[in-house]
Amino acid sequence: MNEEKLKITYGALDALDSSPHFSGLWKYVVNDEKRIEINLYIRDKTLKYTVEARSELRANQVPLLSSRTDIGQTIVIANKITKDAKDQLVLNKIAYIEGNGNIYLPNDDMYIWLDSNKPAPTSGKISSRAFTKTGLKVVFHFLLNEAFLRMSYRQIAEEVGTSLGNVTNILKALKSLGYLSAHPEGGYQLKQKNQLLDKWIDAYEHELKPSIEIGRFRYKNENDYLNWKRTPLESQKSYWGGEPGGHLQTGLLKPTELTVYTTENRDNLKEHYSWELDAEGYIRVYRKFWNYDRQKSTIAPAILLYADLLNSGTEKNAEAANRIFDDVLRQHFQ
Repeated sequence: MNEEKLKITYGALDALDSSPHFSGLWKYVVNDEKRIEINLYIRDKTLKYTVEARSELRANQVPLLSSRTDIGQTIVIANKITKDAKDQLVLNKIAYIEGNGNIYLPNDDMYIWLDSNKPAPTSGKISSRAFTKTGLKVVFHFLLNEAFLRMSYRQIAEEVGTSLGNVTNILKALKSLGYLSAHPEGGYQLKQKNQLLDKWIDAYEHELKPSIEIGRFRYKNENDYLNWKRTPLESQKSYWGGEPGGHLQTGLLKPTELTVYTTENRDNLKEHYSWELDAEGYIRVYRKFWNYDRQKSTIAPAILLYADLLNSGTEKNAEAANRIFDDVLRQHFQ
């Protein structure tokens, strides 16, 4: 059981218990699948939920939750839930408890909605080297393959393409945040991988992704848009991300926006693929930022597809993201 998730759950339930506006009892159990379950005893009712514990929940993460088949029996418990995320949870009738004791229970027999408590105190914003632009690039490699963590600091720097000092600071930050532990064979291994993945996805969208955008394009011949899969992306140089990558990975989605990661420059892109620059174009191109490719492919790594689709904030993309997590990522992030 993830101790951090238990800590989050305990903290929120304790805050709820201390609230003068709420009267009820609770207990938690851990079921055979190592998930947290809680029973809330309110008046003469017993409400049973499986807990989805998060450090922080943002609006772009809600569609993935709403696509779950067991969402009616799930309650989100998080230290912090942004206002937009709360609005989305209420819209989708997803129960939640926040770290300050705010609660929303859209039960058929009992409707509870308390959102008047002040934000819970925090230890301050995480201004960690692990979540800067450089840090996000390095951490992405660790998420792709933990074998990087068993290399020497100098080897990591060479493989990832950054300085030795950056690697030292990033590993120190990850250790201080509780995301690393010693590996029996030397080096490190990741801890709290799901939480680290969530933080990486959120920080990637706001910190790294805007800085690597090359530009927006469209096909010179609009008929080529309908046949985008025939675009001969050059292997090991250009990769489908977002919706097109999600479609190729899962068979779901009909892409309306084409995301591409590449090492090619604008002139090459225009020449090789018959694209033209367009400030409102439906092809969004980003600079490739990873140096680890396990096989020849024109599909971006599954973690990046998952991040792009979740961060889009749409339900259809969340469904594809959920499929990618179940089919590819879950075995690595248990």
